Amino acid sequence: MPHTYTNGIVTFYEDAGPPGPGPHPAVVLIHGHSVDLRMWQYQVAALLEAGFRAVRYDVRGHGRSMIPPDGYTWEQYAADLGDLLDRLNVERPAAESLAVEAAHLVGISMGGAIALQFALDFPTRVLSLTLVDSALPGFTYSAEFTRQIEELVQAVRAEGPGAAFEHLWLSHALFDGLRHYPDRFALVREMVLAYPAADYREGAIPAGYSPTVADRLSEIRAPALVVAGEEDIPDFRLIADILATNLPNTRRLVMPGCGHVPPLEDPEAFNAALIAFLREVSPAPAHPSTDSG
Repeated sequence: MPHTYTNGIVTFYEDAGPPGPGPHPAVVLIHGHSVDLRMWQYQVAALLEAGFRAVRYDVRGHGRSMIPPDGYTWEQYAADLGDLLDRLNVERPAAESLAVEAAHLVGISMGGAIALQFALDFPTRVLSLTLVDSALPGFTYSAEFTRQIEELVQAVRAEGPGAAFEHLWLSHALFDGLRHYPDRFALVREMVLAYPAADYREGAIPAGYSPTVADRLSEIRAPALVVAGEEDIPDFRLIADILATNLPNTRRLVMPGCGHVPPLEDPEAFNAALIAFLREVSPAPAHPSTDSG
Protein backbone atom coordinates (compact mmCIF):
# COMPACT_ATOMS: atom_id res chain seq x y z
CA MET A 1 0.00 0.00 0.00
CA PRO A 2 1.40 3.42 -0.92
CA HIS A 3 2.98 5.74 1.58
CA THR A 4 4.69 9.03 0.85
CA TYR A 5 6.66 11.64 2.78
CA THR A 6 4.61 14.77 3.50
CA ASN A 7 5.56 17.76 5.62
CA GLY A 8 7.92 15.79 7.85
CA ILE A 9 5.75 12.68 8.30
CA VAL A 10 4.88 9.52 6.40
CA THR A 11 1.32 9.56 5.03
CA PHE A 12 -0.65 6.50 3.94
CA TYR A 13 -3.00 6.97 0.99
CA GLU A 14 -4.97 5.11 -1.65
CA ASP A 15 -5.29 6.39 -5.21
CA ALA A 16 -7.69 4.89 -7.74
CA GLY A 17 -8.56 6.02 -11.24
CA PRO A 18 -11.16 4.85 -13.74
CA PRO A 19 -10.08 2.83 -16.77
CA GLY A 20 -9.52 4.54 -20.06
CA PRO A 21 -7.53 7.59 -21.15
CA GLY A 22 -7.40 10.61 -18.85
CA PRO A 23 -6.98 13.05 -17.47
CA HIS A 24 -9.56 12.31 -14.81
CA PRO A 25 -10.30 15.09 -12.29
CA ALA A 26 -8.94 14.16 -8.87
CA VAL A 27 -11.28 14.05 -5.87
CA VAL A 28 -9.52 13.97 -2.50
CA LEU A 29 -11.57 12.51 0.37
CA ILE A 30 -10.60 13.78 3.84
CA HIS A 31 -11.97 11.84 6.81
CA GLY A 32 -13.08 13.12 10.19
CA HIS A 33 -11.55 13.05 13.64
CA SER A 34 -10.71 9.65 15.19
CA VAL A 35 -11.51 7.59 12.06
CA ASP A 36 -9.48 6.92 8.88
CA LEU A 37 -9.77 6.62 5.12
CA ARG A 38 -11.98 3.52 5.36
CA MET A 39 -14.97 5.73 6.13
CA TRP A 40 -15.12 6.59 2.40
CA GLN A 41 -15.55 2.98 1.27
CA TYR A 42 -18.98 3.65 -0.26
CA GLN A 43 -17.78 6.63 -2.30
CA VAL A 44 -14.76 5.34 -4.22
CA ALA A 45 -16.53 3.01 -6.66
CA ALA A 46 -19.21 5.62 -7.40
CA LEU A 47 -16.58 8.25 -8.18
CA LEU A 48 -14.66 5.90 -10.47
CA GLU A 49 -17.82 4.94 -12.32
CA ALA A 50 -18.54 8.64 -12.84
CA GLY A 51 -15.11 9.18 -14.37
CA PHE A 52 -13.27 10.74 -11.44
CA ARG A 53 -10.00 9.80 -9.79
CA ALA A 54 -10.54 9.01 -6.10
CA VAL A 55 -7.80 9.73 -3.58
CA ARG A 56 -8.21 9.11 0.14
CA TYR A 57 -5.59 9.31 2.85
CA ASP A 58 -5.10 8.93 6.58
CA VAL A 59 -4.67 12.32 8.24
CA ARG A 60 -1.57 12.58 10.44
CA GLY A 61 -1.97 10.65 13.67
CA HIS A 62 -4.81 8.55 12.22
CA GLY A 63 -4.98 5.14 10.57
CA ARG A 64 -1.67 4.05 9.09
CA SER A 65 -0.12 7.52 8.80
CA MET A 66 2.70 8.59 11.10
CA ILE A 67 1.94 9.63 14.68
CA PRO A 68 4.06 12.73 15.33
CA PRO A 69 4.55 13.96 18.90
CA ASP A 70 3.11 17.37 17.99
CA GLY A 71 2.05 19.36 14.96
CA TYR A 72 -1.75 19.11 15.12
CA THR A 73 -2.68 22.55 13.81
CA TRP A 74 -4.95 23.27 10.87
CA GLU A 75 -2.05 24.80 8.94
CA GLN A 76 0.00 21.62 9.37
CA TYR A 77 -2.90 19.43 8.28
CA ALA A 78 -3.21 21.62 5.16
CA ALA A 79 0.54 21.47 4.49
CA ASP A 80 0.36 17.65 4.67
CA LEU A 81 -2.31 17.69 1.98
CA GLY A 82 -0.28 20.06 -0.20
CA ASP A 83 2.71 17.75 -0.08
CA LEU A 84 0.50 14.75 -0.80
CA LEU A 85 -0.79 16.43 -3.97
CA ASP A 86 2.84 17.16 -4.91
CA ARG A 87 3.67 13.44 -4.80
CA LEU A 88 0.50 11.69 -5.87
CA ASN A 89 1.84 10.63 -9.25
CA VAL A 90 5.04 9.11 -7.87
CA GLU A 91 3.93 5.58 -8.82
CA ARG A 92 2.50 6.56 -12.20
CA PRO A 93 4.34 6.63 -15.57
CA ALA A 94 7.37 8.90 -15.63
CA ALA A 95 5.77 10.91 -18.45
CA GLU A 96 3.18 12.26 -16.02
CA SER A 97 3.81 15.29 -13.85
CA LEU A 98 4.68 14.29 -10.29
CA ALA A 99 2.15 16.72 -8.82
CA VAL A 100 -1.60 16.98 -9.05
CA GLU A 101 -1.93 20.71 -9.56
CA ALA A 102 -5.52 21.04 -8.32
CA ALA A 103 -8.24 18.79 -6.96
CA HIS A 104 -11.79 18.66 -5.72
CA LEU A 105 -11.75 18.35 -1.92
CA VAL A 106 -14.42 16.45 0.01
CA GLY A 107 -14.10 16.71 3.78
CA ILE A 108 -16.31 15.55 6.62
CA SER A 109 -16.26 17.12 10.09
CA MET A 110 -12.55 17.67 10.88
CA GLY A 111 -11.82 16.88 7.23
CA GLY A 112 -14.02 19.79 6.19
CA ALA A 113 -11.99 22.12 8.39
CA ILE A 114 -8.77 20.84 6.78
CA ALA A 115 -10.27 21.50 3.34
CA LEU A 116 -11.21 25.06 4.36
CA GLN A 117 -7.71 25.76 5.70
CA PHE A 118 -6.20 24.30 2.52
CA ALA A 119 -8.42 26.56 0.39
CA LEU A 120 -7.05 29.58 2.26
CA ASP A 121 -3.41 28.47 2.13
CA PHE A 122 -3.40 27.04 -1.43
CA PRO A 123 -6.34 28.67 -3.25
CA THR A 124 -5.16 27.85 -6.79
CA ARG A 125 -5.06 24.14 -6.00
CA VAL A 126 -8.76 23.81 -5.12
CA LEU A 127 -11.28 23.03 -7.86
CA SER A 128 -14.17 22.77 -5.42
CA LEU A 129 -15.06 22.07 -1.80
CA THR A 130 -17.66 19.64 -0.52
CA LEU A 131 -18.04 20.26 3.22
CA VAL A 132 -20.00 17.54 5.01
CA ASP A 133 -21.16 18.37 8.54
CA SER A 134 -17.94 20.35 8.65
CA ALA A 135 -16.01 21.65 11.60
CA LEU A 136 -14.95 25.30 11.43
CA PRO A 137 -11.73 26.56 13.05
CA GLY A 138 -12.56 29.66 15.07
CA PHE A 139 -16.20 28.71 15.65
CA THR A 140 -17.31 28.87 19.29
CA TYR A 141 -19.01 25.60 20.15
CA SER A 142 -21.88 25.36 22.60
CA ALA A 143 -21.11 25.07 26.29
CA GLU A 144 -22.46 21.50 26.30
CA PHE A 145 -20.35 20.27 23.38
CA THR A 146 -17.26 22.09 24.73
CA ARG A 147 -17.75 20.39 28.10
CA GLN A 148 -18.11 16.99 26.43
CA ILE A 149 -14.88 17.43 24.47
CA GLU A 150 -12.98 18.63 27.52
CA GLU A 151 -14.25 15.61 29.44
CA LEU A 152 -13.09 13.33 26.63
CA VAL A 153 -9.62 14.90 26.59
CA GLN A 154 -9.23 14.45 30.33
CA ALA A 155 -10.46 10.85 30.16
CA VAL A 156 -8.00 10.01 27.35
CA ARG A 157 -5.15 11.38 29.43
CA ALA A 158 -6.30 9.56 32.57
CA GLU A 159 -7.35 6.14 31.27
CA GLY A 160 -6.08 5.91 27.70
CA PRO A 161 -7.86 6.42 24.37
CA GLY A 162 -9.54 3.02 24.04
CA ALA A 163 -11.58 3.17 27.22
CA ALA A 164 -12.29 6.89 26.94
CA PHE A 165 -13.49 6.73 23.35
CA GLU A 166 -15.58 3.65 24.03
CA HIS A 167 -17.70 5.18 26.79
CA LEU A 168 -17.58 8.91 25.97
CA TRP A 169 -17.22 9.20 22.19
CA LEU A 170 -18.91 6.23 20.58
CA SER A 171 -21.94 6.82 22.81
CA HIS A 172 -22.22 10.45 21.64
CA ALA A 173 -25.23 11.74 19.71
CA LEU A 174 -22.91 12.35 16.74
CA PHE A 175 -23.19 8.65 15.98
CA ASP A 176 -26.91 8.20 16.62
CA GLY A 177 -27.69 8.03 12.91
CA LEU A 178 -25.13 5.31 12.35
CA ARG A 179 -26.61 3.14 15.08
CA HIS A 180 -29.42 2.29 12.64
CA TYR A 181 -26.81 0.44 10.53
CA PRO A 182 -24.99 -1.98 12.85
CA ASP A 183 -22.38 -3.05 10.28
CA ARG A 184 -21.44 0.56 9.51
CA PHE A 185 -21.38 1.52 13.16
CA ALA A 186 -19.13 -1.49 13.78
CA LEU A 187 -16.71 -0.16 11.14
CA VAL A 188 -16.63 3.25 12.80
CA ARG A 189 -16.13 1.65 16.20
CA GLU A 190 -13.20 -0.35 14.84
CA MET A 191 -11.58 2.81 13.47
CA VAL A 192 -12.22 4.86 16.60
CA LEU A 193 -10.86 2.24 18.99
CA ALA A 194 -7.66 2.01 16.90
CA TYR A 195 -7.14 5.80 17.10
CA PRO A 196 -4.13 6.59 19.32
CA ALA A 197 -5.26 10.17 20.10
CA ALA A 198 -1.72 11.57 20.12
CA ASP A 199 -3.15 15.05 19.61
CA TYR A 200 -4.71 14.77 23.08
CA ARG A 201 -1.30 14.89 24.75
CA GLU A 202 -0.27 17.97 26.66
CA GLY A 203 1.56 20.29 24.28
CA ALA A 204 0.52 18.50 21.07
CA ILE A 205 -1.22 21.72 20.00
CA PRO A 206 0.67 24.97 20.76
CA ALA A 207 -0.62 26.92 23.74
CA GLY A 208 -2.60 29.96 22.68
CA TYR A 209 -3.14 28.56 19.17
CA SER A 210 -5.93 30.63 17.62
CA PRO A 211 -7.33 29.52 14.24
CA THR A 212 -8.90 32.21 12.06
CA VAL A 213 -10.73 30.33 9.31
CA ALA A 214 -14.16 31.46 10.55
CA ASP A 215 -13.14 35.09 9.98
CA ARG A 216 -11.83 34.50 6.46
CA LEU A 217 -14.59 32.57 4.71
CA SER A 218 -15.24 35.42 2.27
CA GLU A 219 -11.72 34.88 0.86
CA ILE A 220 -12.54 31.36 -0.37
CA ARG A 221 -13.61 31.60 -4.01
CA ALA A 222 -13.83 27.91 -4.94
CA PRO A 223 -17.37 26.62 -5.55
CA ALA A 224 -18.62 24.84 -2.44
CA LEU A 225 -21.31 22.32 -1.62
CA VAL A 226 -22.29 22.50 2.06
CA VAL A 227 -23.91 19.25 3.20
CA ALA A 228 -25.66 18.92 6.56
CA GLY A 229 -27.40 15.96 8.12
CA GLU A 230 -30.89 17.02 9.11
CA GLU A 231 -30.50 15.26 12.46
CA ASP A 232 -26.91 16.26 13.27
CA ILE A 233 -26.29 18.00 16.59
CA PRO A 234 -27.05 21.76 16.68
CA ASP A 235 -23.40 22.87 16.64
CA PHE A 236 -22.73 21.36 13.23
CA ARG A 237 -26.06 22.47 11.78
CA LEU A 238 -25.16 26.02 12.85
CA ILE A 239 -21.73 25.72 11.22
CA ALA A 240 -23.45 24.65 8.00
CA ASP A 241 -25.60 27.79 8.19
CA ILE A 242 -22.49 29.95 8.67
CA LEU A 243 -20.67 28.31 5.75
CA ALA A 244 -23.67 28.58 3.43
CA THR A 245 -24.11 32.24 4.32
CA ASN A 246 -20.47 33.36 4.20
CA LEU A 247 -18.77 31.35 1.48
CA PRO A 248 -19.16 33.40 -1.72
CA ASN A 249 -19.99 30.56 -4.15
CA THR A 250 -22.09 28.00 -2.28
CA ARG A 251 -24.83 25.45 -2.73
CA ARG A 252 -26.46 23.85 0.30
CA LEU A 253 -27.89 20.37 0.79
CA VAL A 254 -29.72 19.11 3.87
CA MET A 255 -29.87 15.32 3.95
CA PRO A 256 -33.12 14.04 5.50
CA GLY A 257 -32.86 11.32 8.09
CA CYS A 258 -29.09 11.70 8.41
CA GLY A 259 -27.01 12.64 11.42
CA HIS A 260 -23.31 13.53 11.40
CA VAL A 261 -22.07 10.95 8.87
CA PRO A 262 -24.18 11.08 5.66
CA PRO A 263 -21.57 9.27 3.48
CA LEU A 264 -22.11 6.18 5.64
CA GLU A 265 -25.73 6.72 6.68
CA ASP A 266 -27.15 7.29 3.17
CA PRO A 267 -24.34 6.65 0.69
CA GLU A 268 -26.56 6.40 -2.39
CA ALA A 269 -28.15 9.83 -1.93
CA PHE A 270 -24.87 11.39 -0.85
CA ASN A 271 -22.98 9.97 -3.85
CA ALA A 272 -25.63 11.17 -6.29
CA ALA A 273 -25.51 14.72 -4.90
CA LEU A 274 -21.71 14.77 -4.78
CA ILE A 275 -21.25 13.54 -8.34
CA ALA A 276 -23.86 15.95 -9.70
CA PHE A 277 -22.01 18.83 -8.02
CA LEU A 278 -18.58 17.65 -9.22
CA ARG A 279 -19.80 17.35 -12.79
CA GLU A 280 -21.25 20.85 -12.61
CA VAL A 281 -18.03 22.47 -11.40
CA SER A 282 -15.34 20.32 -13.08
CA PRO A 283 -13.25 22.26 -15.59
CA ALA A 284 -13.60 19.34 -18.02
CA PRO A 285 -16.74 17.21 -17.76
CA ALA A 286 -16.11 13.71 -16.47
CA HIS A 287 -18.28 10.89 -17.76
CA PRO A 288 -18.33 7.14 -17.17
CA SER A 289 -15.79 5.24 -19.26
CA THR A 290 -17.22 3.17 -22.09
CA ASP A 291 -15.73 0.22 -23.94
CA SER A 292 -15.73 0.96 -27.67
CA GLY A 293 -15.14 -2.71 -28.39
